[in-house]
Amino acid sequence: MSLKYVYIGCVLAAVSGATATAAVVEIGVGGFYFSPQFANVQPGDTIRWIHEDGTHDVTSGAPCDGDSGLFFSPITVAVSEFEWTVPASFDGQVIPYYCSVGNHCVSGDQFGALLVNVQPHYVTTNGFDYEPPSITVDAGDVVFWLHAGGTHTVTSGIECTSDGRFDNPLSNFDPIPYYVVPEDEPSGTIDYYCTPHCDLGMVGTIDVIGTDDCPEDVNGDGVVGVDDLLQLLAVYGNSCSGCSEDVNGDGVIGVDDLLQLLEVYGDDC
Repeated sequence: MSLKYVYIGCVLAAVSGATATAAVVEIGVGGFYFSPQFANVQPGDTIRWIHEDGTHDVTSGAPCDGDSGLFFSPITVAVSEFEWTVPASFDGQVIPYYCSVGNHCVSGDQFGALLVNVQPHYVTTNGFDYEPPSITVDAGDVVFWLHAGGTHTVTSGIECTSDGRFDNPLSNFDPIPYYVVPEDEPSGTIDYYCTPHCDLGMVGTIDVIGTDDCPEDVNGDGVVGVDDLLQLLAVYGNSCSGCSEDVNGDGVIGVDDLLQLLEVYGDDC
């Protein structure tokens, strides 16, 4: 057997055991808070909200506005814990929720989100500015705008003209609008502005590093993993023009492509 196939066999053996396991993610509930407010989770994880003080609930849906019906439970002395398991179908999504008791959401900022295998970025309002005014994200990431006073919007477009990509209010009643950048988004800039304050210079940009900048993501699912490796190995040694398995673009699917993929194996892309 050649050293090439011995090497490939060792690589496959190493990655075949790298399977994800479900976890329990605990979120404290008390005062006017969820802690952590934004929780990074995976499909299959169990979310456990734990009472710390006060009378609260967890209500799925856009913060301060309605119930999506995904989950609901009081969180009180009598009902001190509530568990919910993230369905596999929510991979790559954001699941917002809030406390619907009294004014806990509107005045107390008691809202949060489960980030299901997605990388977050945060922009906060400051007077008539977004801070930071420019951010860099990868395709598939999510951008949150956090309300810190005033009545604003986040509206995509340039020169105060909407391009229809997104248009969301940003106020006490809509405290965390968000936008998930499509996984197939090409590299480029997404401009946005505040509708009532655009003339005052309240504008921002999202610079996207698109999937076209990540050749190691052979199958285009946003993660460099075992599926990309297997797809490459299935045509290993072949000549190729423009195929995704030719990671380094030299026209041949070989060891250089394999090594380049392994350098970022396990990374989001």
